[in-house]
Amino acid sequence: MSALSEEQSLQIRPIKEHIGAEVTGVDLTQPVDKATRQALNDAVIDNVALVIRDQHFTPAQFAVAAELFGELMPDQIKSNLVEGLPMVSILSNFEKDSMGNQAKVPKNATWHTDHTNKERPPNYTFLYAVEIPEKGGGTSVVNMNAAYEALPAATRAKIDTMKTANVKISSSRLKSANRDVLAEQIALGEPPVIHPLVRTHPERGTKAIWFHTGKTENIEGMDPTETQEFLGNLLKESAKPEFAYTHEWKLGDLLIVDNRSALHKAGSDYDMSQHRKLYRTMVRGDRPY
Repeated sequence: MSALSEEQSLQIRPIKEHIGAEVTGVDLTQPVDKATRQALNDAVIDNVALVIRDQHFTPAQFAVAAELFGELMPDQIKSNLVEGLPMVSILSNFEKDSMGNQAKVPKNATWHTDHTNKERPPNYTFLYAVEIPEKGGGTSVVNMNAAYEALPAATRAKIDTMKTANVKISSSRLKSANRDVLAEQIALGEPPVIHPLVRTHPERGTKAIWFHTGKTENIEGMDPTETQEFLGNLLKESAKPEFAYTHEWKLGDLLIVDNRSALHKAGSDYDMSQHRKLYRTMVRGDRPY
């Protein structure tokens, strides 16, 4: 079977000037040739967020599609995995913790990038809509390379050499943390992982502001309170609407985010009695520098 049938025609259309592109004309449940794979990989990197429409995945097919972009890595939360597929997790507002209590959905989700407490955080995060509310619940992505380049030179020089200490849950989030994740963090006793606040993209050489407030215990030389204040102000200065795209979900949408250049957040502007369920998997990356 050919990678793209005659009926398929790969098309990539930019969504906004600084971020986002939409792909049609490809079915990732079918074999994909090397040229198509490269075109999709380049489109993710160049546009930071890539939406591939009209996909119809089982969880296993979703994982196989993500593997086109590299080696999958496990989610650090083990309580919400698809049965039999340890690399595919479920994001759901109906999730319950080990005590049977429904998990809290943050009303003011913050910009972040995934798994900064790992030595090799993910290059890409993949999200696929399984159930969606009637309206709202979009996923927002911001181009932090464009945001970095727009900062004053003095600010860039200040943050270029800063380093963050990353844990599974920072002390600033202990009160609102998932109790199961918190218990696991305490049991593991892992030391903080040190990463640059500004990372360099290994394939493009560009720089981007890169952190997760909920996992950043502190910036070296600052205490946790100073750190959260500094990061909050940095976001206000850099994560501007012109650099951001909010993906309003349709069934069949696959969203791929290049974590090396982006921060993202989930919207909570929907009726919580309606189910918002996404599959998520991630492709392992290299150590940030």
